[in-house]
Amino acid sequence: MKSSPPLTEQDLAEFATALEETKKDFKALRQRYGEVRDAFTQRAEAQAKITQGHLPKAELNRLKKQIETLEETLENQLLSWNNLKEPFWQILRFVGLGLVLGWFFRGWFGS
Repeated sequence: MKSSPPLTEQDLAEFATALEETKKDFKALRQRYGEVRDAFTQRAEAQAKITQGHLPKAELNRLKKQIETLEETLENQLLSWNNLKEPFWQILRFVGLGLVLGWFFRGWFGS
């Protein structure tokens, strides 16, 4: 059985940094979850008021605009840059690496 090398101070510092980043990401995720949950609740309440009927036209228009705004908020929460940042950079990194390797092999083996 292979034994792993002993941990260094740098390894522990990197782990602590990664742990802090994960903590911040989790806190941001929890906050986004609360915002999305509140928006869903507010949208459901507005839709319930609309379906009850007998509302003045001004109130009906206000509720419809509120629903549109809440739906935009929900869409923005689901498609934010923070959610797409990591996959974007991974794709960019591996596509770039693939291009470099392709050019290298083409030059090496000639075609």
